[in-house]
Amino acid sequence: MCDVPHFASARRAAALAAAVGLVLATAGCGSGSEQAATAATTESTGEPSGAAAGGPADLPTFDPSSAVGTYAQGFPTDLFPVPKDATLLASSAQPVPVPEDATTEATPMTQVTLNLSSSRPTDQVIAQAEHILTSKGFKQIPAPESSGLTAQTAFLRITKEKSGEVQESLLVGVLDDGERRLCSISGTVRTP
Repeated sequence: MCDVPHFASARRAAALAAAVGLVLATAGCGSGSEQAATAATTESTGEPSGAAAGGPADLPTFDPSSAVGTYAQGFPTDLFPVPKDATLLASSAQPVPVPEDATTEATPMTQVTLNLSSSRPTDQVIAQAEHILTSKGFKQIPAPESSGLTAQTAFLRITKEKSGEVQESLLVGVLDDGERRLCSISGTVRTP
């Protein structure tokens, strides 16, 4: 009796679930503070909300710093153009807050995430990302342990300014679900 097919299908299902979770986490819903405020009001007044009274339920709002199927507002589109054979699943771009105790003027930075799907083999997806990022001045560096991904690599770009050194870093992770490769590029880069 051989359990390999069962293991392969379980692995594929887990990989697909992880990929869907990654896309949903990147797309992000609103903070939920509006729903919490509505719930608190309902509890304090004792009156039912519109949804409980049979009215339409409020749908969640999406975080404006994320987008599904396109680049999010504020994402530096020239940083990583979507390859012709890939599909952009989701992206996000969020300004990195400057520490209040900063003694010098800090370079504005943005936290970015780009999720793609590709039919290319994993090694070609990594090579494609390497080509794109090194052409933008990034250098490949050792990546942390892959934590369940099929492949992972990291990139760093350092520029010198009057105020000091600016370090931009990106992590590229690829998950092979058997039918396609899901690629996530995330990190911190200079604000465009």
